Amino acid sequence: MALFVLLGSKGGAGRTASSIVLSAGLAAIGLRPLHLQITMSGVQPVIASANGVPFATAAIAEHDATPDAIRHMIAAHPECSTVVIDMVKRTVWDTVLNYPAPVVLFPMRRKAHEIELAVRDYRDLQPYQSSGTDPFFRSRSISKSGARRPTHGVCARLLPVAWPETADEPAVETAVARFDGPRRVGLSRPHILWPGIPEFSRDHLDDLINRSEYVCSSAIAEAAVTLARSVSQLRA
Repeated sequence: MALFVLLGSKGGAGRTASSIVLSAGLAAIGLRPLHLQITMSGVQPVIASANGVPFATAAIAEHDATPDAIRHMIAAHPECSTVVIDMVKRTVWDTVLNYPAPVVLFPMRRKAHEIELAVRDYRDLQPYQSSGTDPFFRSRSISKSGARRPTHGVCARLLPVAWPETADEPAVETAVARFDGPRRVGLSRPHILWPGIPEFSRDHLDDLINRSEYVCSSAIAEAAVTLARSVSQLRA
């Protein structure tokens, strides 16, 4: 079971749209995804009840989204070979540590405050990317019975979303470095999944994120396949 998590402390449309694009791409290349949305308080699921969705969907309210609840929801879809979870930061840690080689993507729009938040969230995940030598990481690998459970490295990437066509990879790296200096502390620079998700028209996005009828334009479908292939290679 491959697990892909779209994560961010900033909620939510950009992250949710990115998770749906990824799910559409995974479905198009035959990987049978489950799209699982962890909804914030008072927010209705986006596509969990829409018609015509080419992949399985489910939703859990954030206050109910314990690691066990997430695992049970995934287990209820044995036909799915991949899982895409759209979730806010504070619900993720126990979940990603319990699956082999999870991939965590941080959607990052081009506005300065959104870059800063994405970089901060990426760095907050850093302790969980250790090889198991980190004391905190090791302590999380021991169950209540005292038995050691497997620990798995986390693959994390910043995911550029809706950057202009003129922005190349060095330009994105420069923008990220501007906010990463104080957080680096000798660590390697954040990894960026390039080319990310291009900018789409508002009409296309409104059709995609539709609670009643799922419609995916050809432009989004093409970008979705490109993204799915790039993300799948991270687990190769």
